[in-house]
Amino acid sequence: MKFLYNKELLVFAASVCVAFGLTITQVTAQQPSGRIGFSLKVQADGFFKPKVTNVVVDLVEPGSQAQTAGLAPGDELIKVQDIEVPGTDASVLKPHMEFVSGKSKKLVFRRPNGQTYAVTLVKP
Repeated sequence: MKFLYNKELLVFAASVCVAFGLTITQVTAQQPSGRIGFSLKVQADGFFKPKVTNVVVDLVEPGSQAQTAGLAPGDELIKVQDIEVPGTDASVLKPHMEFVSGKSKKLVFRRPNGQTYAVTLVKP
């Protein structure tokens, strides 16, 4: 497993940040500003067609929609809208990571102890 820094992966990571209303250095959970309140670490393998290998919750903002839904640092994102995250091409996954204001998105996570749970988040 290796970290990649190519254009497609950076576009994917940036879209994750935009979709969840995040910046790479700061997470804000203010609902009125369109924030959901968590950040993700994305790992991928491959250069020209990177496959996402792991997406893990890095931070959860206190008082945010994400915290209320039960997200915790270390939880692995395993599905977005019934699409498996690990092993999926970054270019295929990218459009499913984008949130549209007012529309819900179903995400499935796995805790470090193996327990899975689903949440539905909505970008305000």
